[in-house]
Amino acid sequence: MTRIRTQISVSGFTREEVETGLTDLLAEFNERPWLLAAAARWDDRRRRLVVSIEREGESLAVQGGDTGATLDEVWDCVIACFIHASDSIHFDVDATEFLRRR
Repeated sequence: MTRIRTQISVSGFTREEVETGLTDLLAEFNERPWLLAAAARWDDRRRRLVVSIEREGESLAVQGGDTGATLDEVWDCVIACFIHASDSIHFDVDATEFLRRR
């Protein structure tokens, strides 16, 4: 099966909020074995949490269905792992792409 990498950025957090919850977020991703090569970091220039996730699938869809639930999975993990003071958390799909087979 083909691997797909998706990058999602999340606005509405401060750097301190992201730094406090980042370890928990990565642990939560590890509890979901269908989310592969999960990474997360603070993007200082854009002032956003940036998440990169890989999954197996045949569709670039990031919402709906079994293979297109990447955005929903990231949303669930982020909301569960961060204490946030802001009322306006916003998720953007920055990119999604098929990875070349090695």
